[in-house]
Amino acid sequence: MIQFLLILLIVRHGFGTRNDEEKKLNLLVRGWAPLVWLAPGERFMPLGVPEFLEHVQAGDNYLRTRLNIETLLMNESSFLYGKQPDGNVPVYALVKNCINLPISTSSSSATINSFIIDRKRIKQHRAFIPRDENNDINASIQNNEVATTKVKANHGEMTLISDENTFRKLHFHVTYWMFYPFSEGKAVCVLDLGFLGTWPIPSVGGICLGKLKGYGNHVGDWEHMSLYFKGDDYPVAMYVSAHDAGAYYRYDIRSGTFVYESQETRKGIFQKPIFPERVFTSSGSHPVLFSAKGSHGLWTAPGKHKFVRLPRLYDESGFGIPWLTWRRLELLNSDNEQFTPAWMTFRGKWGNPRSNCHPLVRLGFNICEFVDGPTGIPMKNGRFQC
Repeated sequence: MIQFLLILLIVRHGFGTRNDEEKKLNLLVRGWAPLVWLAPGERFMPLGVPEFLEHVQAGDNYLRTRLNIETLLMNESSFLYGKQPDGNVPVYALVKNCINLPISTSSSSATINSFIIDRKRIKQHRAFIPRDENNDINASIQNNEVATTKVKANHGEMTLISDENTFRKLHFHVTYWMFYPFSEGKAVCVLDLGFLGTWPIPSVGGICLGKLKGYGNHVGDWEHMSLYFKGDDYPVAMYVSAHDAGAYYRYDIRSGTFVYESQETRKGIFQKPIFPERVFTSSGSHPVLFSAKGSHGLWTAPGKHKFVRLPRLYDESGFGIPWLTWRRLELLNSDNEQFTPAWMTFRGKWGNPRSNCHPLVRLGFNICEFVDGPTGIPMKNGRFQC
């Protein structure tokens, strides 16, 4: 009987520890979710996937709109224009658990049914406030204050900071996915050459001597950023994606900012954007990012960003509508497909096939007014590995 009770106690403690770890993981994922500023004048807002799926139908590996795209765009109340994000639109946080680090040798204290830890910790509170109309950043750091952290294990009350000698250290990475029903392409200065179609030409002194024509629009738009945690209550690194490029940052605990490390171009040879040296945080933990007007590429600073050299294409971002992504966050577990939504199994394109294309499309040039919709989360490669 005594042996049975001991086994039962160990099993119950194991489940309790696991539940505590899951709670801490959820706290970290929500506590470090980004603050995303939509651009001033943004027309195409984000939308939840279930609502998007009500307006499309699957066929030939595409999710096509039930109505004509041009008809939908003429109606600004259509689903293509999305919704005001804060509190209305979910962000999908895909978590990948890595192998947990070994339990500390002093973990025997975890067998105690309850404990209270009092310790002093210096916390820096940071506010992120736009300074003026030019979108300059003013990261004001308030005075340090001493905080007391209390943890009760048996009641599951826990802050972002837990006793490192009691719980196994968490090791995981998380990707925050944001979905938009429509991505607006870029207006390019072109010259009409008859049966050869329209060709891009450079503007002269900022004036287009031909005509402006929009290219690269598409139904469906997935944007993302990722954080990597390894044993601490703050991330080791961050990855921010902008179109077919992205930048890696490391977290500097002393300044409470993310510092630029490197960048990559995932596809093509003409994309080489410039990323700033630092990314600031809001409330001491939420990375502050900026969604480009129309295209929704994520940038780490406001302003005008050249991301394609030929033809020259720019993104514009700034302090428009704030999207506090942690207010409605849906966690997805990449290790357990049984509990993921059914739409995560779709491997096709999240939008209509390309249309209104340039004659050179037959030679492999993807020059279309409407391009293919993007692939979904399961088809994207993660930027961090365990």
